[in-house]
Amino acid sequence: TRNCFYTAQCKLCSQIREGGYQVIFEDTYFGQTMQKFNQRVNGYRSCFKFEDKNISALSMHAFEHHGFSFSIDNYKFAILKECSPRALNREEFRYIEKYRTNCLGLNRCKVER
Repeated sequence: TRNCFYTAQCKLCSQIREGGYQVIFEDTYFGQTMQKFNQRVNGYRSCFKFEDKNISALSMHAFEHHGFSFSIDNYKFAILKECSPRALNREEFRYIEKYRTNCLGLNRCKVER
């Protein structure tokens, strides 16, 4: 799938939630891609090396919070919506603002470029 908006959530952090409630919290990331979704996920996978851990918010979170289990396999990914390339920024911004992942979640991470 191309031109999609997606979420990634840390499964290890999700396991420690109380009462079975699924809430958006510090383990959630919203993103977008115009490339094939599986290629985007593979891009994240390449960041799960010690020397590249600061290139991705997902690998930064995994290393800092779960160093014993530093793996992309600890994330669940879901495509939330397919849309035109022009609408991707708007959709990403809308979800980041709605769930405040720029303040509370993984969208707040400053990565190396």
